[in-house]
Amino acid sequence: MKTKITYLFLILPLLTFAQGPWNFISTTEGFTCNSSAGTLGAHTVTQSAGDLRVDFVVGQGNNPLIRKADANIDADTNVNFIEIRLKNFSTISYLRLCPASTTSNYGNVVISTADTAYQTYIVDVTAWTGNPIGIDIMCKKNNSTTAGSAYTPVSGEYILIDYIKPLAYLVTPEVNVFNFDTTTESFTNLTRSTAVQATESSRGTLMINCTTAASTNGKVALSSLLAHVEGTNKYAHITLKNTSTNTLFQLNGKVAGIGTVFNPIQTYTTSDANYKTYDFNLSTWDNGYQFPELNFGMLNTWLATATYAIGDIVISGNTYCKNTSGANSVSPGVPHTDIVNRVIVNASGAVADASPATNGAILGGALNINPSTNSVYVDSIVFDNIIPSALGNADFGNANNTISLYPNPAREVLNISSTNKITKIEVYDMQGRNVASNNSATDINVAALGKGAYIVKVVQENGSVIAKKVIKE
Repeated sequence: MKTKITYLFLILPLLTFAQGPWNFISTTEGFTCNSSAGTLGAHTVTQSAGDLRVDFVVGQGNNPLIRKADANIDADTNVNFIEIRLKNFSTISYLRLCPASTTSNYGNVVISTADTAYQTYIVDVTAWTGNPIGIDIMCKKNNSTTAGSAYTPVSGEYILIDYIKPLAYLVTPEVNVFNFDTTTESFTNLTRSTAVQATESSRGTLMINCTTAASTNGKVALSSLLAHVEGTNKYAHITLKNTSTNTLFQLNGKVAGIGTVFNPIQTYTTSDANYKTYDFNLSTWDNGYQFPELNFGMLNTWLATATYAIGDIVISGNTYCKNTSGANSVSPGVPHTDIVNRVIVNASGAVADASPATNGAILGGALNINPSTNSVYVDSIVFDNIIPSALGNADFGNANNTISLYPNPAREVLNISSTNKITKIEVYDMQGRNVASNNSATDINVAALGKGAYIVKVVQENGSVIAKKVIKE
């Protein structure tokens, strides 16, 4: 049984600010506000009683864009979050933050309306790159999408911004083992997918469905505002059952501040009857805080070096593409965008409408039609330093395992209860070292081990290998 711990968030200031925070004590500090279209005049920006007051002017363009072009933010080194404190006297309910004069890598946040007190928001901008960069804050309305909907200025509406503060990081709970027994455990950042806690085969799982027909994969990520994984872990073990038609499963993270897919890129089985564990080598990912992302889609079958004939069908960008010319050169580089040499087709090879909303060619969507047969169920995710070969085909902490460990935490002797005969017990520290073992027994002495977390590997007579985490007091 897992112990639930409630954490209070502590926000640490930037160790070395690029520029900022901006407190608006006496000036507007160079912030402006224009239409996001850039074709109309300015909205009114003034300093007012220690705030930046932005009055939205009728006829000056939709989606006002609050900008400081010379913010000199160092997004490559020491800015991963933006803290903004404001009081909202408008119907604006959604802010989109991005590097000035760009339209990418947005950090989004829903804000309250008709405020009676100042509200503080933390915006994840870990996707930002560049040094130095300015800051854009686009004002929109929340419509439950990542883009929001248009805000048309209304006479008398305004926002008071108390401060804008760049942050290097947040102090969030460190979590390296996820079991999904009762919650999504902070896997709340979603792209073209849904993720909910659900019970499947008596297991607590994270049930994932792709929801949008698109040439890009469905993603589920750990929220950087709620928890983090320690980057000193160099392996990941993910146990899941795939009942969908998706064939590609990736684990993403950061290397040198850049989002990276870690090897191996898994080709996982479809229509699984049982749970399987997939291992990833994270040896290159950054030490420190990590916010891993699960990526689901169709494995590309197209190879740039292969020779294709007219009529050959490949998968590219979650899409079936048929060769129409016999040429293997593509422009701009992938078949599903090459309208000269390829055509989008359905699984049978018939030409399909290029619109993802209306054709059967896009494979990444519609996996939520029947959740009982079109879902991915993630039973557990374990980040550690245990080399996968040391664990064999271990089953990490699943709810219906045939063993139990007690007491846990343990002081001297750890007992193992099993419905099958145990042939070997091994204990590994979090660096992957075998620190204790016992053959053909039902317990193991851990008194000599230091306090901390360990992985207990249990080999049963029937050949199954089960791994569970235990705490040594």
